[in-house]
Amino acid sequence: MSPASMKLTVVGAGTILPAHGRSPSCHLLELGDRRYIFDLGPGALGRLASHGVDYRQIDTLFISHLHPDHVLDVVTLLQANNATPGWQRIKPLRLIGCYGLEEFVTRLLTIFRDAIPETYALQFNELSVGRHQIDGIAVEVALTGHTSNSIAFRLEYEGRAFVYSGDATDVPALVEIARDADLFLCECSFSGGYPTEDHLTAITASRIAQSANVRHLVLTHTYPSIEHALVLEQAGTMFGGEITVTTDGAVVTC
Repeated sequence: MSPASMKLTVVGAGTILPAHGRSPSCHLLELGDRRYIFDLGPGALGRLASHGVDYRQIDTLFISHLHPDHVLDVVTLLQANNATPGWQRIKPLRLIGCYGLEEFVTRLLTIFRDAIPETYALQFNELSVGRHQIDGIAVEVALTGHTSNSIAFRLEYEGRAFVYSGDATDVPALVEIARDADLFLCECSFSGGYPTEDHLTAITASRIAQSANVRHLVLTHTYPSIEHALVLEQAGTMFGGEITVTTDGAVVTC
């Protein structure tokens, strides 16, 4: 097993609300020579380019749910694949994610017709709750309660486990899917005590991480008004492991 089997780059650490250093959701996971992108919010393609990711080499997207701050640059990617002078995409583009993903993209393309793939195919894989195999990697899925079809992902690679909550609520399924994870990338929209029924806070996210025996809790998707110092302080009262509160460009390895 290599010293760093997993490298996570936080491309977008925020929400739909504009804020310096907290762009809409996008995360890049590198497993050896494989690159997987989790969610593709507005502006993500440009930020990925700044991290050395050529949009022409994006082959697989994982989509946690269908809110705009997680999917708007899917259309941008599809149109870029059609509109690059002197280049045609041939390799299929895989979109892996929640129930309803294929219908959602199909309906988008009735509006953004210039983004309809011209020289390549879209391959959809809507994952049910449970365990799957993708590229020889164990992938587990759980419902998160943020929407009726929002999901969390767990990827196991070379003895390590990465879990991405997507947007979530405080449900037992998150504790189970995050069990013993080396990296738990978890949404943390608000500081503790904020009244919310469809997101996690510093308290609920860190309590889930503690119950799941997570090694490193990586908090993302913070709203602009939330002070990271307070989030870190509150999370530390509930979780005894390593904590990172992210901004755009943060890199975590394990």
